[in-house]
Amino acid sequence: MPKPPPEQTGSPSPKKADAKSRAKKADKSLDVRMADVAKLAGVTTMTVSRVLRTPDKVSRKTRERVENAIRRTGFVPNYAARSLVSRRSQIVVALFPTVMNSVFSGTIEELSRELFASGYYMLLGETNFDVEVEERLLSGFMGWRPAAVVLVGSAHTATSRRLLESSGAPVVELWNVPERPFDLSVGFNNRAAAYEMTHALHRWGYRRIGFLNLHYPSNDRSIDRQEGYRAAMAELGIDVTADMELTVPFGMESGSNAVRRFLEASPRIDALFCASDSLAVGAIMGTLRAGLRVPQDLAIAGFGNVELASTLVPSLTTVGVPRGEIGRECARLIRERLVGTYDGPSVVDCGFSIVRRDSA
Repeated sequence: MPKPPPEQTGSPSPKKADAKSRAKKADKSLDVRMADVAKLAGVTTMTVSRVLRTPDKVSRKTRERVENAIRRTGFVPNYAARSLVSRRSQIVVALFPTVMNSVFSGTIEELSRELFASGYYMLLGETNFDVEVEERLLSGFMGWRPAAVVLVGSAHTATSRRLLESSGAPVVELWNVPERPFDLSVGFNNRAAAYEMTHALHRWGYRRIGFLNLHYPSNDRSIDRQEGYRAAMAELGIDVTADMELTVPFGMESGSNAVRRFLEASPRIDALFCASDSLAVGAIMGTLRAGLRVPQDLAIAGFGNVELASTLVPSLTTVGVPRGEIGRECARLIRERLVGTYDGPSVVDCGFSIVRRDSA
């Protein structure tokens, strides 16, 4: 019989020793107090607190001294303890439908940059266009006592609304201009944008205009875009038959696959208006793959004006959305609400534009 392994004695393994060493260092950094940072920087603890909470209100030279002292001491602010005392943290929860879609990237970037400059930190979550996922994320994030909450759209579950109401934090809904926002809203009129694009396509000579929409029943932006398309078609006296509308999941592949179904319909559409640029880019690829020309055989328009839209061949005609402005305005509203100086409207409309390029 094989002998049992000898009993382990002596020093712990290098991995365990490294783990213990890291844990001790972490404990030591948590023991560093704000007073230690203030002493090293030659300022008061109140100044250190201002640098952490509202850095834009501290002179550059003082801020650099404090930040250098924080790095040298390894000081880590205990936001969890602070939120228990103040019932509010420096965290702003921001939930977006997807972080894969570059249409939201400009808003996320500007929002994060502006909040950080004011001493707030963005906690980002992805809802996948699902209000139930939004509810679960809110249930988890609300435990951090966020200073504010940013959501996309105005469709929320009853539980989410209760969570938002009980938090008492400012809530900013993005990407639409609802008549009755939960609290504040920054965006643009999706219905009007789709209406204007449909009219533009007709003005450019297209008559049988198809519409490719996102298949998310709780997505108020998609609903508004469909209503805008239908209103314009009715005003133009063009009947919208069943084969002229299609709803699909988000993504370029969905747009590419949808084109095949539109091309098989009879009579065939001469223009396709897509409710997102991702669908439109996929539609262009699907049209070219079918051996057809854009826009000679099929014109294609999108929604969002992502970075790829202008560099694509052919370049994409689309609805221009002020993504960065929406992020900056959202951060401004949050800052002013938190200090009690905001007295503007509950809905801020940043507008949109029709951007005509080669695809239509």
